[in-house]
Amino acid sequence: MSRRVLATVAVAALPLSLAACSGNGSADAAGSASSGSSAAGKVKVVASTNVWGSVAEAVGGDHVEVTSVITSPAQDPHDYEATAKDKLTFSNAKIALVNGGGYDDWASTLAKGSSATLVDAVKISGFNSSVEGFNEHAFYSMDTARKVAEVVATDLGKADPIHAADYTKNAQSFGSEMAKLKEQARTAGAAHKNLSAVATEPVAGYLLTDMGIKNITPEQFVEQAETDAGPSVKVINETTQLLTTKKAGLLVVNGQTSDDVTKQLQAAAKKVDVPNVGVTETFPEGVTSYSQFVGDTITHISEALSK
Repeated sequence: MSRRVLATVAVAALPLSLAACSGNGSADAAGSASSGSSAAGKVKVVASTNVWGSVAEAVGGDHVEVTSVITSPAQDPHDYEATAKDKLTFSNAKIALVNGGGYDDWASTLAKGSSATLVDAVKISGFNSSVEGFNEHAFYSMDTARKVAEVVATDLGKADPIHAADYTKNAQSFGSEMAKLKEQARTAGAAHKNLSAVATEPVAGYLLTDMGIKNITPEQFVEQAETDAGPSVKVINETTQLLTTKKAGLLVVNGQTSDDVTKQLQAAAKKVDVPNVGVTETFPEGVTSYSQFVGDTITHISEALSK
């Protein structure tokens, strides 16, 4: 993802508070107690991002201490370089939750180098990650999030049998929330039947599918967007025409990144009143749970289409 442009933030200069998801731990705190459990007896869980960390929190509740490595929108999970502190966090964790599928290889590597039980969302999802053009952004798949919650509940139950029933109950509650969100997504999409979209990146691809929105972004655009050179002029023009002719009624962009191509597509969409919506890979400010993260995205897309 070398073409993606992020706000310049030195990882080493980030406040220590950004090392933990919702204040539930930090790499320093993780090293202060025996491996796998905190001084308070909580099971230690590490997640590559705060999105997946929030799923672990939903299942573990007060019985777990979750540390999410990436919490800042200025950090790209694809290109993140793990630190010694991150390695220590993984080595002290009982469970490591990663996205997988090439999205956060640094986290998978740290997990495999530790004694933590690895929970790989892409492998759990059932998606075929070997196919060309596979969309690794599994965290926007509500079915995958539900499956991950179930696996986390099982693994936590093994690590902490006393509270196994709590973990199972919490995972079931989380699953019910996902069912409601999927219905919300279907309802929102049904209000705009036969809608097609162009996406500068496949970040929210699984959510668009759940909403019944067809992604008609040219394959060449997606492929070339991953290269240093970016999409060719010809491919950009073809993609732009999908917006200017209104074959696509929605433009979806990565709200955490921006480049000249994205700006060009946004300008073209604006000229013909095609709405554009930004989606994120980590929690925006004020978002604290997975359900809120996905629910807000559905609402933002719905509201943009209704204007």
